[in-house]
Amino acid sequence: MRRQLRVQRPAIRNISDLHDRCLNIWYNLSPVMYQGLVASMPRRVEAVLRAKVAPLVLRGRENHQKDEVWMSEIRDELPTV
Repeated sequence: MRRQLRVQRPAIRNISDLHDRCLNIWYNLSPVMYQGLVASMPRRVEAVLRAKVAPLVLRGRENHQKDEVWMSEIRDELPTV
C-alpha cells in the first residue's frame, strides 16, 4: 500500500485524502494479494507474539526451552489457512 500511495498523483494533501486513497487501494486489492496476506498471517502473528513476549520470558538461556514449548502451543492453536 505504501508503494502505491507514493506513486499516486496528485500528491496527498491532507489526512482525509490519505484515508480515501488507502480505502481505495484496500478495496481494490487483487485476489492474489489477499491470498498472500492470509497465508502470511500465522507468521505475522507469531512474530508479534515473539516481540511482545520475548523480552519478558527470555531472561536467560535456561528459559529458552520453556519459551519454545510455549510458542509451539500457541502455534498449534492458530487457525490453519
